[in-house]
Amino acid sequence: MSNYWNYRIVKKDWENGYISYEICEVYYENDVPTSWIWGKNVMSGESKEDLKWKLSVVSKAYEKPVLEIVGDDEAIIEVKE
Repeated sequence: MSNYWNYRIVKKDWENGYISYEICEVYYENDVPTSWIWGKNVMSGESKEDLKWKLSVVSKAYEKPVLEIVGDDEAIIEVKE
């Protein structure tokens, strides 16, 4: 048995007709999910399929150079790492 964090899709029914999904950090105690971080997560969407699509779009960021903010938010430039 172990304690650890990982990412999971978490569904929330807001009881006003709106349902949201987020990829959340979830904490496990003895391999059982016991807590999560809501509202400050990797990604959110309106369905699992929406999350899947967004993830495919976001993963394309690795195909391009990193962008760096210059100065006090004056500009953004490509950098080589």
